Amino acid sequence: MHRYKEMTMEIFQSVTQAIGIHAMLLVLEHARWKTRQQYEEAALIEFSEEGISLVRLEQLSPEKTEEIAHFFLMSIVATLGRLVGIQIASQLTEQLKVYAGES
Repeated sequence: MHRYKEMTMEIFQSVTQAIGIHAMLLVLEHARWKTRQQYEEAALIEFSEEGISLVRLEQLSPEKTEEIAHFFLMSIVATLGRLVGIQIASQLTEQLKVYAGES
């Protein structure tokens, strides 16, 4: 879960600088809505102009928390792909893989 907290913070900071806070909040709202379609517990995800909080997800089992956090992050990337283009979203995905220690 720790890596998802770090990744959401990294995404929030870097993408907000690129597209602005209001556009980022819309992206997050859409990603949370999409995640709630799959997992109603996604309502526990909180965000504001200050950042994203996954703390309330920790009430769930570790496996469920990981599933929801992963789905939420992938929803952010997919939404950004439609908003700013596939190339930028792909670059973000690659950065996240490196950040998460994947190859």
